[in-house]
Amino acid sequence: MAECIHILLVEEDPAIRLSLLESISPMATVQVSCSGFEALSRAARQIPDLIIFDYRLPDMTGIELLSLLGMSFPDIAAVLLATPTEIAGLMAGSGGRVDEFIEKPFFVEDALPRIQRVLDLVALNKAASEAADCNSVRGSLTQMSVLDLIQALDTGRKTCRLVLTHNRLVSRIYFHDGRLVHATCGNLSGAAAVYQVIAWTAGTFLIDFQWGECPRTITQNTQAVVLEALHRLDESQRTMELGKCAS
Repeated sequence: MAECIHILLVEEDPAIRLSLLESISPMATVQVSCSGFEALSRAARQIPDLIIFDYRLPDMTGIELLSLLGMSFPDIAAVLLATPTEIAGLMAGSGGRVDEFIEKPFFVEDALPRIQRVLDLVALNKAASEAADCNSVRGSLTQMSVLDLIQALDTGRKTCRLVLTHNRLVSRIYFHDGRLVHATCGNLSGAAAVYQVIAWTAGTFLIDFQWGECPRTITQNTQAVVLEALHRLDESQRTMELGKCAS
């Protein structure tokens, strides 16, 4: 899988650049640039799936670079290295789409899991795009969480059925143009089934792009369902912790 994913690493500082390069090279094929214009030139020769870039470059800002790349490669994923102040400005709406922020200064070992999460989403989206030949994508929930799967299918506006297995339980979640429309898990259906499976961290998944009609049991948008699922999961974990403390 690593050779199928192309990363463009854009960082002026040679120490940071080398450290990141050594760490992410096993994950994918990596091109390295130290300036915005050099990055544009490299991207023209090899289209990147993911750009990891600094906010401050010698010839332009990272956001300007991302905007220029986005004109030719609208599906490119982005991981931005930036200070807390720079991130706050972008979160306020003054920048383009960024999939993950890594706050500077940082330890590479702390940044790698966040980069890996974006890479997993990139790999899933590539597999889904190439699934026209086989009509399905399979994987493990240890590699791709239920939350990441739902968000990737939502972002990619996929129409499909997501089948999850965990121990002896099976859940089926249906999407139309990325929107959750129906879900089942045992005796549960609708959003309640999604709330049940969001915590699954082991098992398998199957994304089936050929499925028939299904009931429409979910009326909320996908993000509303996800937020409520995470809220319930957080409440459940707090209750368990309080129970342990009481005992």
